[in-house]
Amino acid sequence: MACDLGVRAMHPVGLTRAGIISPIVAVLDRVGAPVGKLLARANIPAWARTYAEMLIPTSSAARLLAEGARTQGIENLGLLAGREARIESLGVFGRLIRRSQTVGEALREVVSDHPMFSSSGRVWLPSRDEQVEFCHTFTNKFDKFDEGWQQLDHYVLMLMLGIVRLGSDPTWSPAQVHVQTGESAVLRDAEPLVAARLAFGQPATTITLPATLLRQRLPPPSADVQMPGDSVDTWTASAPARDFVTSVVQAVEMLSWEGYPNIHVTADFLGMSVRTLQRHLATAGVTHEMLVGKSRFATAAALLEETDTKILDIALDLGYSDHAHFTRAFRQWVDCSPQEYRRRRGATPGSSKLTGT
Repeated sequence: MACDLGVRAMHPVGLTRAGIISPIVAVLDRVGAPVGKLLARANIPAWARTYAEMLIPTSSAARLLAEGARTQGIENLGLLAGREARIESLGVFGRLIRRSQTVGEALREVVSDHPMFSSSGRVWLPSRDEQVEFCHTFTNKFDKFDEGWQQLDHYVLMLMLGIVRLGSDPTWSPAQVHVQTGESAVLRDAEPLVAARLAFGQPATTITLPATLLRQRLPPPSADVQMPGDSVDTWTASAPARDFVTSVVQAVEMLSWEGYPNIHVTADFLGMSVRTLQRHLATAGVTHEMLVGKSRFATAAALLEETDTKILDIALDLGYSDHAHFTRAFRQWVDCSPQEYRRRRGATPGSSKLTGT
């Protein structure tokens, strides 16, 4: 039976939590690969290794897998990284899944929390008779035979299988598997799928499992998967955007950790040409400069409201050469000076300083 894709959502820039690369990096580290260089080639900032809840373009994860497979001669890199992954290593998303009590609860957690993890795809769980389908699809357009997207699809498939195996025999193999990307000898020869009927080039990547498996209990999780409610709320509030302009704003905010980007840096990060980015932004009635200004204002406003950081220090943190240039820009944003904005918002002197860029 085939998964029904339903109505497609809007088309933002596909963003995913940086934790997606953690199992991939673990494999590359283990084989002695030059991880820093591979991340740079994939346009993944170095901070992505440390800050799992930040956002990176999903296409960058595909690029990393393609580069790693090509340069290290690991044709099954995606499959290998997915098989070896501990689901908790994906960050908050993985920990929420792992604290489930049964396979069914874990799969429902994946479905409900996936929009907070990635805007590049969709996960759902249809059932018919005594069978259940665990479905994932990438919603962006891509070549089904592109090396990076094939690797990423294989990686996701193994993550999906790993979640099901949490509550079953660790050697359990599905009877039927559909794969969104094209024909692959690597997948046909993979030990976890040796007994499965494989179909490639399908609308979704799907594992079919018996409904009885949903009742299987998961082993108790370790203590480090527990999280306070406010941490989950913060994570939910920072979910990848579902519209194009806001997703570009989020990308600009991520890049701003290393200095506010020009449009060439942003376009390169997003994997598109400058002209394409300009055209899409113009259609939405905005410019890249406006979005960078919005990001700068958000940082400035937080510092002015929540800290007693000196105005000059805020200006320098935001990339302005002096107090006057920052004040002039700030007036354009909110029609008042930074000092007046702070006075109106009632920032408390002596509060902890924050650093922003």
